[in-house]
Amino acid sequence: MAGIVGVLALSLGARLALPLLLGRFADDALEGAATSRLTALALVYVAAALGAALLDLVVVWWSARVSWRAGNRLRERLAAHALRLEPAWHGRHSPGELIERIDGDVEAMTTFFADIAVRIAGNVALIAGMLVLATTIDPWAGLVLTVTALAGAATMVRLRVAAVDAREAEREVNAQLYGDLEERLGGLEDLRANGAGRYAVHRLLAHSARSWRAARRASLRGDGAYAAAAGVFAVGTAATIGVGVVLQQRGVVTVGAVLSLYRFADMLRRPLEQVAEQLNELQKALAGARRAAGLLATEPAIRDGRDDGGGLPAGALAVELDHVTFAYHADDGPVVRDVDLRLAPGVHLGLVGRTGAGKSTIGRLVTRAWDLGGTPHDRGAVRLGGVDVRDLTLAAVRRRVAVVTQDVELFRASVRDNLTLFGARPADDDRLRDVLAQVGLGDWLAALPDGLDTPLAGSDGLSAGEAQLLAFARAFLADPAVVVLDEPSSRLDRATERRVEAATEALLAGRTAIVIAHRLATLDRMDEIAVLEDGRVVEHGRREDLARSPTSRYARLRRAGAPRSEEHTSELQSLAYL
Repeated sequence: MAGIVGVLALSLGARLALPLLLGRFADDALEGAATSRLTALALVYVAAALGAALLDLVVVWWSARVSWRAGNRLRERLAAHALRLEPAWHGRHSPGELIERIDGDVEAMTTFFADIAVRIAGNVALIAGMLVLATTIDPWAGLVLTVTALAGAATMVRLRVAAVDAREAEREVNAQLYGDLEERLGGLEDLRANGAGRYAVHRLLAHSARSWRAARRASLRGDGAYAAAAGVFAVGTAATIGVGVVLQQRGVVTVGAVLSLYRFADMLRRPLEQVAEQLNELQKALAGARRAAGLLATEPAIRDGRDDGGGLPAGALAVELDHVTFAYHADDGPVVRDVDLRLAPGVHLGLVGRTGAGKSTIGRLVTRAWDLGGTPHDRGAVRLGGVDVRDLTLAAVRRRVAVVTQDVELFRASVRDNLTLFGARPADDDRLRDVLAQVGLGDWLAALPDGLDTPLAGSDGLSAGEAQLLAFARAFLADPAVVVLDEPSSRLDRATERRVEAATEALLAGRTAIVIAHRLATLDRMDEIAVLEDGRVVEHGRREDLARSPTSRYARLRRAGAPRSEEHTSELQSLAYL
């Protein structure tokens, strides 16, 4: 920044010298100076003009480097902070809105500080220099220019400040437009299938109309200041020329001085007009900075603990839910009530129950996707290896607990980056190939044109089974102590489900597991079963014991879901395979 200021000062000095050189040239010409002197003055003028332009280019280039580096760091801070916020916060903010906050607002600030801020600072310094030089030529002329500058600045500031709120409202409306558009595009197939295309178009038109009205309101307020200031500059320029002519006729100043004053008046008008135009970007930057600060000021509900997990035992970890009662929101009732479960290291627990019974909530508490203590309803503790998960750092929990769900998120990146999550889980190529072979994707990898460097277009071009197995490969790379599975095979055909079951068996070997089941067949390899109803554990025990007991809820669920006959079973398996 010191270097930028130094170069900017040289540029301003060269630009301020131009009117003085022009006046000197005119006076020397009128006095009959030699051609060589006039030529020298002309060459100095040209050199000063070119030098000022080159120095301006250096200032813009240099300030852009500084500003974009700072902007990228701010993007990283905003993205990292958003990732630390709880799911409830993300449920209230659409992905499109987050994109606007993290990228759009930062871009407005970066654009301003990379170019506009330097120009505004340079123009303000240029105006001050011109006023000083004009006052040196003649105090009356300097007074007229000073009054013009103050009147123009007061007009712009007074009117432009009123436009800041309008600019912020415009960005808020645009964020809603982008968020709604992203949601409609994400549900495109459902909209088409249910004939809701006209509704989606209507929503787009309604949001677009709001965006247009907000932009018009902001533009009217901003451009009104420019028009009013232009009138002030015109009057000031005329007054400066008039004062200069009077002074020249009285012999106080020379013709060259009058010409210099005119050039100063003209130069004063241009930077002030540029400031008026650049204030639009200033308003956008201020609105963006305000919104970015608001995001950074949002306190995450899940706070990082101090224990880095170094004291946890190696291998599989014990999992304990000690009389846990939990509610997502203070205004709602508890989702799970007095859940008391204790899993020894290496035990596989199957959770079964109707939709809304609290199965997924237990998985989220174990993985610290949610924390106890957020509402007055919350009670109890969740422990890993005897340590309360709230005392552990989030990084420690992520290292020791892996989650695999039926909704797999794949990125538009190479196979390697999808597996390592862009280096978050570093592994060499041999390790990656070995992991893919473990989950049954060895032949799939061998058929790819560029192997691990083959780019993926997200989940497009992959079967549901291949995408699910890639998620298992990620979990293998993490080498967790505890695995939480949210029925990853519920949407697969029977043939693909067998591959996923084999990968599941390999993944769970030697690890503690919580399997949230929608298909009872998934639980056949579990050690223990817990049945949930209305957020309570109504039955918990060894799977074999519960399956043999004719009065257990688990046995009744198995009987209710069993086919009527062997022939029916064979028929269903054949249909699933086909």
